[in-house]
Amino acid sequence: MNPFESISTDLTQSLGLAYQPVGVSLFLSEEAIPAGTPFFEGNLKSYCQAVALAGKGTSFLVRKEQMGCKLGTSVLGFEEDTEAFLDDGVLEKYGVGLFGSEEASEQTMKQSFYLEKGKTQAALIAPLGAFRALPQVVVFTANSEQVMWLLYALNYEKGGRMELPQSGGALGGCADITALPLTRGVPNITFLGLGCRIKSAVDACHLMLGMPGADLEKAHQHVRALAKPIAMLNKAKSAT
Repeated sequence: MNPFESISTDLTQSLGLAYQPVGVSLFLSEEAIPAGTPFFEGNLKSYCQAVALAGKGTSFLVRKEQMGCKLGTSVLGFEEDTEAFLDDGVLEKYGVGLFGSEEASEQTMKQSFYLEKGKTQAALIAPLGAFRALPQVVVFTANSEQVMWLLYALNYEKGGRMELPQSGGALGGCADITALPLTRGVPNITFLGLGCRIKSAVDACHLMLGMPGADLEKAHQHVRALAKPIAMLNKAKSAT
């Protein structure tokens, strides 16, 4: 068993996760894609859907044409001209129903977190246990209690407030828990957005949490250190 498979199994069992932890690594235009990693055959509805499906055991190496959601490919650096895309009906769509005006929609889209335009050529989205090298980001699809334990684990040494910025009800999976951890080196959660939930089909009680791959080992160690309070809560729930 490789170390990431062992960590994934331990975290899944310790927290009672329904979805395996998922690794995400983006390959820039000038980077070589690891040999022996075949591209996924088919198309996805969105990046969020790929994360949810990877949490159930499927691996995806995909280019932008397969990603399904232009918001996701814009955020993750696949697109050269995001301005033209945003002006081509997206703002109007989000400004009817989700937001009270096109201006509110525009602020939501433009104030989100984006990777550098046109620099990403492919994304590897797979169960953590399938990785042989540390992924750039690790994503958990988890219920609110499991997210609570993960946040305790990430804040175990430092304590204090955790700033968890949100993208305002859109771009949750791609921006809040992938682009933000990549660009700022911090963990974050997302409540997802309407499109994220429709395309990923996750349960209404599930959130997603993303952390830089560099935080994985300490998060794992600290979840193990939290075994006593985790057991305390589980015992209290079983007694009710």
